[in-house]
Amino acid sequence: MAKKAKITSHTDNYKFKITDKIWWWGSNLLALITSLVLTLSLLISILFRIVKPTSRPILDYMRLSIIIILAGAIFSIGIGIYIYYSPCQTSDFGDKPRDLLIRHGDSVYDIAYKLKQTEAISSEMLFVAYARIFGYSTKLKAGRYIIEPESNYAKIFDMLTKGISVPYNVTILEGLTLDQIADELAANLTFTREQFLAACSDKILLDSLNVPANNVEGYLFPDTYNFFYDESPHSVVIKMLSNFYANLPDSFEQKAKARGLNFHEAITLASLIEREAMLNSERPIISAVYHSRLKKGMRLQCDPTVIYALGGINRRLYYKDLKINSPYNTYENYGLPPGPICSPGKASLKAAVNPAAVDYLYFVAKGDGSHIFSRSNDEHINAKNSIKRAQVLSRN
Repeated sequence: MAKKAKITSHTDNYKFKITDKIWWWGSNLLALITSLVLTLSLLISILFRIVKPTSRPILDYMRLSIIIILAGAIFSIGIGIYIYYSPCQTSDFGDKPRDLLIRHGDSVYDIAYKLKQTEAISSEMLFVAYARIFGYSTKLKAGRYIIEPESNYAKIFDMLTKGISVPYNVTILEGLTLDQIADELAANLTFTREQFLAACSDKILLDSLNVPANNVEGYLFPDTYNFFYDESPHSVVIKMLSNFYANLPDSFEQKAKARGLNFHEAITLASLIEREAMLNSERPIISAVYHSRLKKGMRLQCDPTVIYALGGINRRLYYKDLKINSPYNTYENYGLPPGPICSPGKASLKAAVNPAAVDYLYFVAKGDGSHIFSRSNDEHINAKNSIKRAQVLSRN
């Protein structure tokens, strides 16, 4: 799975309290005043040596005061401009970009704190001061940002005020269920899994996108997506559904109809193939087995449908599990389950409407990702027994 960059430290949700602000401003202002006093003291001592007194002391003091004020102002502005356009990272920043996540509601203090914690700036006070001086404090936008090495305050403020954020690369693997996809997205974006699942069952949205089901299980295409930090659940669903329709194999619906399946049934069959097959070469063969069993009126007896009915358990099935009362239990019910059990990839979608020209009715997993296919129940029993013997021998 693609690596997903995000801030996971305690700084991500840090919020300044009033006590934090008092301590923060107090300590920083004390340091600033101390620095200014020392600088001005040095400047005054130099000026007193340079400026020669006249017979008018009052004018001398006025002239000296004006010179000090102007010199101090020019000095301060010069230093401020220099710092503003100079790299502002600490020495620990390194030579690789770092993530910054700004959430809705983060204040300029919160953002300064996060920047300091990521070593992107050397001074929180300077960041806040620049934000106040230039009027940026209320213009900093939420989003996920990348801070490059050698960035300065000018570049950071430009990025944050313009909202030049970068998306998350979220990879949705083949075979994930709707619940698993919801967990994956909620871990990276701002909405909750419940909000996403609600969007997945939005009847108005489903009708507008021609989804012939009560939710989008099976219709969210497995792929790597670029989603922005504040993307809405509905926007994410629309992107994934659009990608699903864009990746449907050629003449998918027509081929499904020729095989006696409607569109939704073909997607459902593809999801079964996705969960059963590990080798692309076997997908059309597994498809052929299911088509043959459907045609002959046999139960599909697909283990993944039972696992789905049991809530996605992560253990081997027991015989009692095969008796679960669920429309998804293909050991108890004839035909296809009422809907997909996962999101099938393009290879499984293609195999669902392009079964291999074979007459197998059974298959059993060998344990290495491949299967043994059989035409009769006797052959199937022999295949299962041979696999069991091989497993016993491998343990001895």
